[in-house]
Amino acid sequence: MKHCITLILCVIGILDICAQQSADVSAQEGVNDDKVQFVFDIENFNFFDNREVCSPYQISQTFFGSRLGADVGLKFGDNVVMVGAQVIKDFGASGLFKSDLTFYYHYDNGRFSGLFGSFPRKMLHRELPDIFIYDSLQYYSPSIHGALIKYECNYGYAEAYCNWINKQGVGQREIFEIVSDGRFGYKGFYGGWNIQLLHFSVPQPSEGYTVYDKVMLNPHIGYECEKLGWFDDFSVEAGLMLSLNRDRRNMVWKTPIGFLGDVRLRKWRVELRNSLYVGGKQFSDYELYGSQLHRGDPYYRSSLYDRTDVCLYLLDNKYVQCYVNASFHYTERVLDYSQQVTLRLSPDLLLFKKLFKLNK
Repeated sequence: MKHCITLILCVIGILDICAQQSADVSAQEGVNDDKVQFVFDIENFNFFDNREVCSPYQISQTFFGSRLGADVGLKFGDNVVMVGAQVIKDFGASGLFKSDLTFYYHYDNGRFSGLFGSFPRKMLHRELPDIFIYDSLQYYSPSIHGALIKYECNYGYAEAYCNWINKQGVGQREIFEIVSDGRFGYKGFYGGWNIQLLHFSVPQPSEGYTVYDKVMLNPHIGYECEKLGWFDDFSVEAGLMLSLNRDRRNMVWKTPIGFLGDVRLRKWRVELRNSLYVGGKQFSDYELYGSQLHRGDPYYRSSLYDRTDVCLYLLDNKYVQCYVNASFHYTERVLDYSQQVTLRLSPDLLLFKKLFKLNK
């Protein structure tokens, strides 16, 4: 960890010097459009998630910790090159839970963009629903390792990325996912999709193991508006949830399908959200492969799952987002309860300039 910190500090110093020299050269030559700029990105995310459950699909546990991500780099035209690190601390545990370097290239011309390398998940246009990726994975796996391409216009967006999760090794499976997410609409109405293909291969040596094929599809339609009667925000979404699962041990496809819907209402700083799944039990063969294969919320192993969230935003601006949330989970005549508190700090260069002027 000391080497990571030393490397980041050295990179910051080198990049700052290079950026100043490049800016001076550009100014002398009268070139402004393509001048090299020093850029950085800092985020501190703090989370408390307490789960009190009786359902057979979950376990009672508490996630409590803090994550710090810092990236620095150079921007020239539509191109950005960044390097940094993500560190995670689990409260109550000795040492760090995880530390990881990030380094990536980012191209963005306003409509098309692409990333290659190890980059933060927040670079996605939006995160997938909980049935695709569990919120605890978002706490502890904040980076994507691979590549992303994205298209945006006035009517919506489409993006696709490859995330290399696990490298094949001794006793370690090769695992990667290919994901596509998009939404296009007009005057509040939209249609969209979520697609995930997971490659779950074998370790080395491979004796006693088998490859597992998994595809998840969620075509959906919806409507959203900023003002609906008394409410400040309103959205409703409904679609199909289909999974294709095959263990090559027996070559039998399992295809659970169901209905997935979501309603969200917000007034002032209070938000109410309800998600409902009804249909075939998702995450086939969970008892064999667990969360290593199935990265979504285990509650969706039930044929009926309803989740209601009541959220209060204490702070919600460009630099700070803080909210408390109460969640109620209903599955097969069992009602579970969980509570979440999160605090996200995202300072930028403008804020640092303001703080500097205030302290002069």
